[in-house]
Amino acid sequence: MMRLILYAVTASLFFASCRQTSSPVNIKTAPPVNKIDTNLKWVDYHIGEPPPEGYYTAFDSVIKKWNIHYQRIEGGCEERPDERRRFEKDNPKYFALLKIRFGENWLDRFHADVKALDNKLHTK
Repeated sequence: MMRLILYAVTASLFFASCRQTSSPVNIKTAPPVNKIDTNLKWVDYHIGEPPPEGYYTAFDSVIKKWNIHYQRIEGGCEERPDERRRFEKDNPKYFALLKIRFGENWLDRFHADVKALDNKLHTK
């Protein structure tokens, strides 16, 4: 799957570079193709009480449906900002790739899918 994404990004960059555009292109949105780290993933460092029962089931199902590389780390009850930064340091890079893949506001749509599935699972 990552090879397919890498191929799609490469092809889109190739074709986009051949066209003349009237507006400037923001090259910060996509990392250079040869710099994409295939080991990137969304690391979610969670602190405090876990969410309501069943939420993780919905969340994990949507993660699988969207084919997102994800890791949840339970940090306990005490806030440790240095640990959060250490675990989530590569999230901005991965989120940039997800923005390219799923478009603007992908995270809002993702959470809407999770909420809809969570509601569906709890109304039965």
